[in-house]
Amino acid sequence: MATDAIRQIDSRQQYWQRNKGLWVIAFCLCVLTILSLHQVLYQRGFQRILNSAAEQARQELVLQIEILESHLEKYRLLPVLMARHGEKIDIQRTDVSTTWLKQLAYVTGAHDVLILSDGGDLLHSARHDVRHYPQLSATNLVIAPKEARLGRQYLYLDAETQLYGFSSTLTRNTTERYILVFMVDLAQVFESWSLSGTAILAFDDGGAIALASERNWIGRTRTDVDRFGQNPDYVMAATDLETMGWHILAYQPIERIFLVRQMWYASALAVLSIVIFFTLFIRRRELQVKAVLRDRLYAAELERQINFRTAELQSANENLTEEVSERRRAEQQLKATQKELIHSAKLATIGQMSTTLSHEYNQPLAAMRTYADNALQFIQRGRTEPVEENLQRIIAQTDRLGDLSKTLMSFARKPDDEFDQVNLSACISEAIMLIQPRLSKSDIQIDNQVAANTLVTGRTVQVSQILVNLLINAIDAIRSRSGMGGEQRIRIRSQSDTKSVCIQIEDSGPGIEHDKLDTIFDPFVTTKGNGQGLGLGLSVVKDIVRDHHGQLTVTRSDLGGANFQITLPRWPGTQGDANDTQS
Repeated sequence: MATDAIRQIDSRQQYWQRNKGLWVIAFCLCVLTILSLHQVLYQRGFQRILNSAAEQARQELVLQIEILESHLEKYRLLPVLMARHGEKIDIQRTDVSTTWLKQLAYVTGAHDVLILSDGGDLLHSARHDVRHYPQLSATNLVIAPKEARLGRQYLYLDAETQLYGFSSTLTRNTTERYILVFMVDLAQVFESWSLSGTAILAFDDGGAIALASERNWIGRTRTDVDRFGQNPDYVMAATDLETMGWHILAYQPIERIFLVRQMWYASALAVLSIVIFFTLFIRRRELQVKAVLRDRLYAAELERQINFRTAELQSANENLTEEVSERRRAEQQLKATQKELIHSAKLATIGQMSTTLSHEYNQPLAAMRTYADNALQFIQRGRTEPVEENLQRIIAQTDRLGDLSKTLMSFARKPDDEFDQVNLSACISEAIMLIQPRLSKSDIQIDNQVAANTLVTGRTVQVSQILVNLLINAIDAIRSRSGMGGEQRIRIRSQSDTKSVCIQIEDSGPGIEHDKLDTIFDPFVTTKGNGQGLGLGLSVVKDIVRDHHGQLTVTRSDLGGANFQITLPRWPGTQGDANDTQS
């Protein structure tokens, strides 16, 4: 029955029956969202666009007025300044006056420079052709200078030429009065206005358009061309120029198409969001319904499997816990065995040296017996001075035996776990003392080049054990080719930096075969003959070096044999050079 129910719920007919109400709600929400966005976004957006257009019109108006004023400001005081030099010009001579006016027009960049009579008649011009100028007697260019003011006047000549003039009185010999006029072409200002995206009008009190962003508007009245006043697609900004007597209007178009486009984009995004939300919601609801039915089918089987798997996991967990305990015990036993192996290797080394060391003990003992007998005879004879000398020699031999015993006892003692300062040169001397019985039976020479102040971080006993094992191996290697002749020599050197010290022990033996370089440090691997070694010496040395956070490598020596390199941490606070060897 559960399987049939799952098949029924997956059918399309059941899907629409269950979710018809949700899709109706989604459709209503979409309609309401579109209406709300149109009501809210359009009105607010239109007001925002309106304010933006008004601000843009105001800024454009301020900019174009600044362009106009800066263009005229360059010529405002020129009539006053140039009129002071008029006394030097013979105005009655046309050629002289015209030349002077041309020079002024060329230097200042003015459209034209005029000289008028006191009554306003045009006398001279920098352009010669003065027929197109209107009558100037009634303009402010003539009236203002008579009142000791700066004359200003806009002149409309034709559709292509609009001028603005500045005038001032020019006096000669205190009796002759003329008027000097600078005419400025407004074509540059018109070009700036026409390139603007804003419609601009400048008209006087009578409504006549003096300057505009469209050339065909100039010279007409405002009522003829002002098609923007009742147009809702434009916003206006206005200001007055009192110095010129102009009223300036700027009309900025309102970009409604962007508002409509934004509204439709927002509506489409909102509808799409609603559809996606309801699609995901209904899909999640369908999945939940199907999941409930499937859970009921699989609940019993799942519970049975859980109980079965729980029992298996408990058993596996117990086995795993026991295995972990065994591994920990094995690891602890391995570490203990390793320490015992290192200690046994040391004792084995001492055992190998015990026979030859007996000679070292017997020799001082025999000398002490001889010195004692001599001292006894000297006492019997009543001679005390030789007795004191023999006793001093006996004391020296006793100290020698004590040093040898102390070295053997420290070498045989198990090391502690703490690292300390180790004098490498002292350890080398101690190792050489321990192997001295082996050296006495051969002609092998040991060249110790390690400086006396070389200090490393470690355990003194284990560092000595490293050196003894490597020196014994070097002696055995040299002895293995004793019948072949050649130099019999062991060289000990050291190199250090600020962090570590590298000790090199080289011999003149046969060296190590290339195929055994990778396995030479493994346990029970040896290059000696049968019955001459177990192959544990280098393995023990490698473990000790690793415990000291160092490295052990082997290469070919220039003496012909092996070159073992032991790198150990340098004792902090000591200074090291690139080469610490002594000659």
